[in-house]
Amino acid sequence: MNSTHLIYFIEDNTTENMLMKLALQKLPNIEAKFFSNGFKLLEAFEKEPAKIIVTDLMMPEISGHQIIHTLRKQSKETLVIVISAQEEVNQIADLQALGIFNYVVKGDHCLSYLKKTIEVACYLLDEGYQF
Repeated sequence: MNSTHLIYFIEDNTTENMLMKLALQKLPNIEAKFFSNGFKLLEAFEKEPAKIIVTDLMMPEISGHQIIHTLRKQSKETLVIVISAQEEVNQIADLQALGIFNYVVKGDHCLSYLKKTIEVACYLLDEGYQF
């Protein structure tokens, strides 16, 4: 039986945040909460940890890197998916070293790829895969 997965999304661009909501609203078995500020996401995570976090990298108040570092101190099990326009290989490798689940480059097909990535993450969580 599939359980409901709490997913936090952080995206500071209002248009991209809205597009994510529209693209992902029909995913089954997820409860999605959207944040435009990384500090609010971290505050919510302390109160109610999410199973999956989707974060942008380049944000004004706190970067995606800082969010990931903070999350890793609290939970090694939370799956982190990064969605960013940044394509620098060394930066992606650094994020992989932090244990991110996947890295999605923003572009024409990124929302469909993000949707598939979330579906796979939820399936693996449902199957009890240990990260």
